[in-house]
Amino acid sequence: MGILSRFKDIMASNINAVFSNKEDKHPEKAIEKYLTGLRADLGQVKSETAAMETDVRRAESAYFEKKAEADKFERYAAKARENGSLSDVSIYENKSSAAMQEAIKLEEKYNQKKADYDNLAAMNDKLTSDITTLEGKLSEIKSKIAQAEAQDKLNKIAAKSGSDNSGEMFDKMTEKADRMLDKANAMAELEHAQPVTDYDDLEALASKYNSDNDGPINIE
Repeated sequence: MGILSRFKDIMASNINAVFSNKEDKHPEKAIEKYLTGLRADLGQVKSETAAMETDVRRAESAYFEKKAEADKFERYAAKARENGSLSDVSIYENKSSAAMQEAIKLEEKYNQKKADYDNLAAMNDKLTSDITTLEGKLSEIKSKIAQAEAQDKLNKIAAKSGSDNSGEMFDKMTEKADRMLDKANAMAELEHAQPVTDYDDLEALASKYNSDNDGPINIE
């Protein structure tokens, strides 16, 4: 039966189960692991669907062919009856009955394969939806983790600089950079040089004044 044997489990599965462990320190890893399983199932569903599609067409064709054969014999029996050929009527009726019995079996086989095909389609839709939802959740969680890690890094930098928070640290860094820029521009005016317009020029100009105690800006 392949993946069809897991139809009920797959259709009843709830992706919210992956978020049930609130103590999980790495929710993104739990989601990625769950997604790996879903993608494997979806791959198997698609593979079996392609094979099942061919089986369904063959079963449908076989059923309609046998049904047409039974109907043909029934028409011959009706004509033989009109002509009064009772022996021919019996022959065609027997053939029609036998063909109809086979057609009934083929119809049952076709209906079963069609049901299996429909179940595969349902699993395909369910798995695709779950994967799309979890991929969105995973992207959201990774984004938040990246933000948290960036903020944590800023907090550590702020701690090294003696600031209570990263905002204060950036304020101090900006203030210091502004002071250096003002001094450098003042020096440029004294020497009738081109004023400094950005921090790259500032660094080149400041190298001339090694006695400046402020020193280069360093956020590490």
